[in-house]
Amino acid sequence: MSLPQSLQIVPAAEEVVPTMTRIIDEEDFVRKQILQTVIPTNATFQNVILPLAEVQNKTQGERSMLDMLQYGSPSLASQNAFDQARRLDLEAEMLRITDRSFFKLLQTAKQNSGGLDIESEHLIDKELLKYTHAGYGILTDKEMEQYQLLKAKIADLERAFQQNVAREAGGVHFTIDELTGVPGDQLSRWKDSCSTNEAIHNQHQKWKLVPFANGGTQAVLTYAHSPDTRKKMYLEDNRKLGENKSIFEEIVKVRTQKAHLLKYETHADFRIETRMAKSVEWVNDFLEGLREPLCRYGRDEIAVLQKRREKDTDAQVGKAFPPWDKFYYERLVKEEFHIDQQLFSEYFPLQETANRMLGIFSSFFDLRFDLIPADNVPSDCVWHDTVRIFSVWDIKNDNQFVGYIYFDLLWRENKYRGNQCVNIQCGYLKPDETRQYPATILMCSFPASTPERCTLLQHHQVVTLFHELGHGIHDLLARTKYVRFHGYRLPPDFGEMPSTLLENWCWMEDVLEKLSCHYTTLDTKYLTQWQTQHPLAGEPDPAQKVPRDLVKNLIKHRYFGKGLYYLRQLVISIFDLQIHSIRPDHVFGNLDIQKVWYDLREDIEGMDFSECRDGFSFATFTHLTAGYDVCYYSYLCCTAMAQDIFSSRFESDPHNKDTWDKYRRDILQYGGSQIDLLGMLEAFLGRPPNMNALVEGLLRVKRDG
Repeated sequence: MSLPQSLQIVPAAEEVVPTMTRIIDEEDFVRKQILQTVIPTNATFQNVILPLAEVQNKTQGERSMLDMLQYGSPSLASQNAFDQARRLDLEAEMLRITDRSFFKLLQTAKQNSGGLDIESEHLIDKELLKYTHAGYGILTDKEMEQYQLLKAKIADLERAFQQNVAREAGGVHFTIDELTGVPGDQLSRWKDSCSTNEAIHNQHQKWKLVPFANGGTQAVLTYAHSPDTRKKMYLEDNRKLGENKSIFEEIVKVRTQKAHLLKYETHADFRIETRMAKSVEWVNDFLEGLREPLCRYGRDEIAVLQKRREKDTDAQVGKAFPPWDKFYYERLVKEEFHIDQQLFSEYFPLQETANRMLGIFSSFFDLRFDLIPADNVPSDCVWHDTVRIFSVWDIKNDNQFVGYIYFDLLWRENKYRGNQCVNIQCGYLKPDETRQYPATILMCSFPASTPERCTLLQHHQVVTLFHELGHGIHDLLARTKYVRFHGYRLPPDFGEMPSTLLENWCWMEDVLEKLSCHYTTLDTKYLTQWQTQHPLAGEPDPAQKVPRDLVKNLIKHRYFGKGLYYLRQLVISIFDLQIHSIRPDHVFGNLDIQKVWYDLREDIEGMDFSECRDGFSFATFTHLTAGYDVCYYSYLCCTAMAQDIFSSRFESDPHNKDTWDKYRRDILQYGGSQIDLLGMLEAFLGRPPNMNALVEGLLRVKRDG
């Protein structure tokens, strides 16, 4: 079987630094040639920007494969080698950005290059903004050196923060009795252990070490009957990664210094220039517009949870609602709605569900996904033996090759703990007018399978998988000239919109039915085990498809819990904006990030966090140290835009081919190449976007009951 485009090689640990050195040399050679052959008065797009873009196009794939190692490589040696390579790259970029002569060429090229297409014009502006953000026209040479040092310091701090999260391996010891209620398939994932302090008094009691990672905390908070167990798990999880507190505070402090050096009042003012929103005031107004209606909606949900909690004899009636009881009572309330997430999950085995999702996207966009047999994949083209690769083809356009998508779905040691899409090859137009096709990874961290059962997904996990796969499809369908704008390489406050829009299809009966199959149909051993666990005489084998009544009830109560979910996003968004809006004269000594975080959680989420204030949950998620600083609002912003698009264009006919074709042509194929993203969306909608659509949708559901 011949492949339409060579798969990328995954470098061994000892190859990482030499590969980065070669990439740096190749890019520097092109820059040197430009400086030697172009005089400022003759600088144009063709002789300055285009050669730079072409070498960036050429080297991007290898760069991205090196970047992938920090997230996906099971080898600490490779991850450490990436750290070295990254430092070399930062040093090289620091030298480039301090080259004033190249900045002058860029300025003249901008002036001398009229009549360019929008993407090329956008490319010049982005390159110039990079130099402006490095201090040109603002800083002296000495100040620019100081600025670059601050930038490098931030990068090192961010990497340390992320490594601490990725390598966190803590947990809590519980007796089996304390874990009563937790499903057996969850218990089987956790190691047998004993708590050294208490085992002396409980020598015959069996113990489990419940990890914070790999779904451990979530399982205990959702299923453990004992409120003391839930509380202990929550508070211990809340206290993990205390070492990241000082790192994060230092990051905020240095970001503030860096922005002030560039004459911005705050880091928020600095970062917003690269966002769709363009002003901190716009973001503040948007978030404050959500605050009051979402808080009301969330308080109503807490009242429902509290009422259910008061039915339990060990619940303390009249007390404020504690955060460690949220998932448990949400589950119980949903069970009263006849929503059984455990039963639901039996119909959504991870690998099969992911495969069937490809079928859904095939129907939307007329694509074909072909699994490349493992025997046809060279061993040096994958980083772990669980990775699968699909080639993608465009049925509607004469079965043209589209690109590759990799599935790396399971948790493992030293892997990134979240769920994301990772590009390892952008598409672009080569100098000979042929196209380099993209390759992207669906990289998740779902709990690993056990001998007794494969990994099963609850509905919220199905939504997460669909969302991240949506990013991958966006990556595959983009058609840009330059890697700078490929796929979802656009401001996150727009880039999250396409995948958020797609989540709506995870609440449709026909889609969930197509995605479902009972896990026992995958392997006879699973069926045998299921029959052993259900020994009643005459009990039928499980249905092959998810029960319709379960799906109907799930959809009917779709918005229960959404208020608290959005309030959590609102907390992080306001926290992000507040800590990055501190001015330099306030940031040193007057900023108590821990207090800001828990004050916001208590005020907005409406639960009792009084026993949690010694924790560090703000220092456990990597978004604000991985490019989403002054950007977490993107999730709410994109949800509003997605809701607007869905209700006005898709809701009445969600499978309409013409609508999907227009969406692909007018939104996805542009990637990030358009200068005015809100204008692009307005052209698709035929009117300005409605940024109140999120709240209006929730209130409509509440009004209609």
